[in-house]
Parts: sequence; structure tokens; C-alpha cells
Amino acid sequence: MPPGSRQVVHVESGFGYGAIGADIHVFGDGTPLYLLELWRVPRTPESNWLLESPSRMLNARYEVADFTGREEDLAQLHQWRDSRPRLAVRWLYGPGGQGKTRLAAEFAARSADQGWTVITATHGPGTVHPPPGSQDLRLRHARGVLLIVDYADRWPLTHLTWLFSNALLHQPGMPTRILLLARTGDTWPAVRATLANHEASTSTHQLAPLSSDGSEQRAEMYDAARSSFATLYGIADPSAVPPPAPLDHEDFGLTLAVHMAALVAVDARATGSRLPSDMAGLTIYLLDREHLHWARLHGDGTHELNPAERTYRTSPQVMNRVVFAAALTGAVPAPTGAAMLRALGLAVLGHDFGDSRLVGGWPPSAVCRRPVL
Repeated sequence: MPPGSRQVVHVESGFGYGAIGADIHVFGDGTPLYLLELWRVPRTPESNWLLESPSRMLNARYEVADFTGREEDLAQLHQWRDSRPRLAVRWLYGPGGQGKTRLAAEFAARSADQGWTVITATHGPGTVHPPPGSQDLRLRHARGVLLIVDYADRWPLTHLTWLFSNALLHQPGMPTRILLLARTGDTWPAVRATLANHEASTSTHQLAPLSSDGSEQRAEMYDAARSSFATLYGIADPSAVPPPAPLDHEDFGLTLAVHMAALVAVDARATGSRLPSDMAGLTIYLLDREHLHWARLHGDGTHELNPAERTYRTSPQVMNRVVFAAALTGAVPAPTGAAMLRALGLAVLGHDFGDSRLVGGWPPSAVCRRPVL
């Protein structure tokens, strides 16, 4: 945009989004195909909110547990970023809970500190919009541009193709890196084929399970997570909280599993609860804490969704069924969510599932987007 120019975005009864220095691709109805946003350090939620439902601390985007380990993977990413091609694309993949999102966040933070402009791409308008106003994506004095795309394997191939054609990624002489995060490598060959016309250098990076060969990788990760969680719980001596089970067991090959072990150990110490000794027990422990949290909300009339006296009317029994269904379907539009709940027979329990009303205290779309462990 030339100096002295300005961008004006008018919005009427809808979602408005502007990007300076980049293209915007939209559907026929005006809905953005994807959103580009400058990466920023995430804000850690308030401790009281996290302690209400401990499993919230496991959300990688909140970065409650200090980052540790994966230094070799970080070194590989830095080497890739600083390689010679002007445009390079890497497919970083591994199963859920392996630590991809957190690794990418650490890589983004270090790259930003080293002068790279780091941008994230979210498919569709998303559930969390950028702050009001346009995103200024001009690359004034950037060392290069790093674009991070989470859940890339869930994007339709045509949408990724449009993203790859964005002018932001094709500035003459500007080093550009695109890091695509995925759970498997299944769709990578097709994605790689779409990059041929851009003369992009392509590569893959499989995130391996945490080592159990005596490298102390898991123990270091457990100690870091335990210390972070203990601070929130007010436990002065984290070292007095041992792991609930031997960390060299195959169940603890995932970063999420190690963090779960640390969280449950700290929570059990703080609440005086019995500490489980295997992965199934850790999962049940956190699910029970979720059930307890909802039961407390249901029995406390002071919790309101909004000032219109809409309290959490859904009973724990109904919420159990709703959350289970949501875990199977994933996020769906409100009318689809309402139809699904009606088909399950939950309407006979006295809840109104009209598309414009609350589902026992929750909008249908919100129910189907509630985080599930």
C-alpha cells in the first residue's frame, strides 16, 4: 500500500476482515476462505479459571507448562528456515498429543526474536477472530516471512492451493517459509504436487515419540511441567511430587501423556486425592474432574451465561451424552448440532433445541465446540 494511503473496511451485519500487504480470498457469500494473522505471544488465562477445570492446562495454546525438550527438532527447523531456497515448505507431522503445536509456537517465538515476520493461517473465519481492525502484514524490515498452518491436513486441497498463491508469500527476494502441521503424512503428496508451479523446495519432518532410552527427555519434560503446574496450585516444593508411574513406559511417548502425568500428580497432591498409576487412570481422573466441575456449575445458580438469567440448566447426565456426541462429530453448524441432539432423544428431557434458542443452557454450536479431553 503506497505511503499516505489507507484501507477502509465496512461491515454490516457480518464479519469484517482486512489484510494490508496480502491477498484475501473469499467464498461467494463473502466469508473468508482463511484468515491471516500476525503471530503473537499467547496470553496465559487466569489461574482461577484454569484451576476450575484442570484439563484446561493441557491446551498447548495456553502454554501453561514451560517448553522443554525437542531441541533436536528445533535445530532441524532452524536449519530448514535458514536454508538457501527463497520459498520452502515443510510438512511437520505426528499423532495428536505429540507436541506439534507447542513446538511450532516455540519455533515461532524464536524466529520472531530473530527478525522474522511470523504469520498464522486459520481455515475459515474460525471460532476466535483477530482483534478488530486490519492485519498489517507488510514486510518492512523483515528478515523473512514464516507462515504457520495448523491442522493443514484438514484443509481442502483447493483452499491450500489458494493460500499458496497469496502475494504475501511471493515477494521478490524475501525468504519465505511455510510450516504445515498435520497428524499424518497421507495428504502430503497431493499438497506437494500443488507447490510444483511455485518452484518451492519441499520437505517432511516426522515428530518422533519421546525417547525412553535413558536420555532423560521424558524426565526433563515432566519436571518442567510439574513445576509450572505446582506454581498455579501454590505447591512450594514440586520435587516432592513424584511421577504417578514409570515414565519409560510406552504410554508416555507423547508429550501430552507426560504433561497429563505431571498435572494429575500435582492436582492429586493439592486435593488429597488418590493418585492413579496408569494412563487409563490418569484419563479417568481428569474426566472425573470435568464431571465434578459441571455438576458444581449445574448446582450453583450464580453462574450465568448472560444477564438474562440463563444459568447452566443442563444436568450432568445430559451433558455427558452431549459431550460424548460432540467428541464423535466434531464442530458442526448450529442447525446440524440441534438436529443431532434431537435425534439422540435428548429433547424429551425438557430442553428446547430450536436453532435460535439455548440447548439446556448452551447454544447448539457451542456445545459441539466444547473442549473434550
